[in-house]
Amino acid sequence: MAAVWIVQHDEEEPFNAVLGVFASQDEAEEFAEEIKHEYARGVIYSRYEIGYRFNRGPGHVSFGPGDQ
Repeated sequence: MAAVWIVQHDEEEPFNAVLGVFASQDEAEEFAEEIKHEYARGVIYSRYEIGYRFNRGPGHVSFGPGDQ
């Protein structure tokens, strides 16, 4: 299955903002190393399968931009 690597900041917010999306772990790791000093708690990166969804709780699933 196809996947992407997402770099996010690890600040205390309602969500971790996406800082970049990459095709490989090496690219994500390199970018994370470049920018980690810009965030007090650093940055994190993880692999996500294409088609990944986040469910905010019972009754809500978001499939992409513009979905309510």
